Amino acid sequence: RAVMARDLKAFPKPAKAFQEAFVHAVHRWASGEYDHEYEESWPDFKARVLAAFEEMIEYADGGDVLVATSGGPISVIAQHLLGLDDARALGLNEVIANTSVSRVLYSGPRRSLAVFNN
Repeated sequence: RAVMARDLKAFPKPAKAFQEAFVHAVHRWASGEYDHEYEESWPDFKARVLAAFEEMIEYADGGDVLVATSGGPISVIAQHLLGLDDARALGLNEVIANTSVSRVLYSGPRRSLAVFNN
């Protein structure tokens, strides 16, 4: 962290430089070309997120559940619910605001994204 903070200070707009580096890193990870460099591939991450999502719904048993997470899992769930490709899911991940609220409605096998990034 200290190294990154030091390196970002060299840019006139450190927050923008961080965002660009983050987007590049996520696209690199999702490309599949460098899977050997990561502990978890993008497809494995998506599978893990969606399995946890379904497990959470089963656990909720028709009730409400509050989950605090980062933009990655939110973008994967939105991708799944909206039938998006990876490129669009990664685009969503770029705009998800910290502390934003997304809401999924579910009934039996039906799931829908009711609120996103509010």
